[in-house]
Amino acid sequence: MRVKLRHDKHMALYRHIAEEFRTRIAKGELPPGTRLPTVRALAREVGTTRLTIHNAYRELQTDGLIESVVGRGTFVSSQAQPTAQPSFGERLEPDSVLSDLHRLQHTRVLHNLALATADPALFPYEAFWACLEAFKPLAREVFGYGSVMGEPELRVSLSELLEQRGVRADPEEVLVTVGGLQGLALVCRALAEPGEEVLLEEPTYLGLLGILKQFRLKPLPVPLDAEGPRLEELEALLKRHRPRFYYTIPSYHNPTGLRFHEERLKRLLELGQTYGFTLVEDDTLGLLSYEKIPPTPLLALAQKMGLEDRVVHLASLSKALMPGLRIGYLVAPPVLLERFTALHNVSDITGPPPLLQRTAAQFIRQGGLKQHLRQVIPIYKKRRDVLLQALKRHMPEGVRWSHPEGGFSCWVSLPRLFSNLELHHQALAQGVAITPGEVFLVQADETMHFRLCFGAETSEGLEEGVKELAKLICLRVSHERA
Repeated sequence: MRVKLRHDKHMALYRHIAEEFRTRIAKGELPPGTRLPTVRALAREVGTTRLTIHNAYRELQTDGLIESVVGRGTFVSSQAQPTAQPSFGERLEPDSVLSDLHRLQHTRVLHNLALATADPALFPYEAFWACLEAFKPLAREVFGYGSVMGEPELRVSLSELLEQRGVRADPEEVLVTVGGLQGLALVCRALAEPGEEVLLEEPTYLGLLGILKQFRLKPLPVPLDAEGPRLEELEALLKRHRPRFYYTIPSYHNPTGLRFHEERLKRLLELGQTYGFTLVEDDTLGLLSYEKIPPTPLLALAQKMGLEDRVVHLASLSKALMPGLRIGYLVAPPVLLERFTALHNVSDITGPPPLLQRTAAQFIRQGGLKQHLRQVIPIYKKRRDVLLQALKRHMPEGVRWSHPEGGFSCWVSLPRLFSNLELHHQALAQGVAITPGEVFLVQADETMHFRLCFGAETSEGLEEGVKELAKLICLRVSHERA
């Protein structure tokens, strides 16, 4: 039995071996009752120690996938069955697709290119846990209700983090939220009433579309080009409508991965001043930069231009650190901040648990976040490069894609060869998860799109996933030409 190993230095060898067997069992290539190689034989074939194979087999046995019979050998368990096709992609709606994405985190697919998230294998567990232990003597304090605005220590650390990126924000101007989505929900509730219109980029962040639907707000899409929002079309909308705010992701836009040009952003700020609307900047991915010079946040540009009262700055630690902390934050002009805080107080009383807030503050203060980013950014950059090279190598003529300089997302476009969700379902049948592009759009166009994410998948998984996708697309192209 030939064992194909994924070479990822961040995963132990025995886990590589166990994952290979899991994959084959899930695909039905190793049906129940199949006899597996002996420990000695597999160790010789792979070129490793018998202890490594023992550990791999033990993990599979713990999961109930294999069983050993004394005197006979090791077999695929009678309880191990091929993974049934998950019921994903039943509706092309933001809430349905978001639900699918959350379930994909706990579903075994061969190549998960759907999730724009950090790799859990790279989380700084030990360093963060060391900070956590330091608060054990303060248990009475950290297990009570926290401050409405957020723990003072965290707001100081976030203020310093923002200053490093060119944003002036006193700790009193920072509001801690439960993840980035809560901050976005506060903005929508505070700045608009049901039935009113808001501007957003086309495509845009999937979570925003779900919030707009929940609060019955009407989206006005502004198309993008390689430099950012098309300002002529934006101004045409502004002359016909009176939108409450403009939601923008200028630093490594999700889902396209684009970085907007600074001159385009300055002009956007001028339009905000001229037409009197608020710019809501989502900077969640701004720290994940693969460039020598990271982008300047929109709020920093606004402060240089004296237009800071036009900008609300949203961000979180979900992508740059760990999503389970549920720590987001926003910076806003005093009048708006007071409104956000009042709504926050009524609906949520407090933000993330004080224990996690204080631990995150200490972790940042001790240089943990900076060290973590130094370690993971080269890994994510390499995965980005592998994805782009695989697209270039395998995709047929007529398929185009973005070249993200940061973040986790790549936007792929092609002629409309498939009906809605058809490619999505065909890819899942081959063990490849992608996100259908239509769900990021207010209005579908004649071009088909999908999002590929590279943060949480290995280099080998990215290569294989793109190869399988390319096969499906090439097959459809051949049928169209026949």
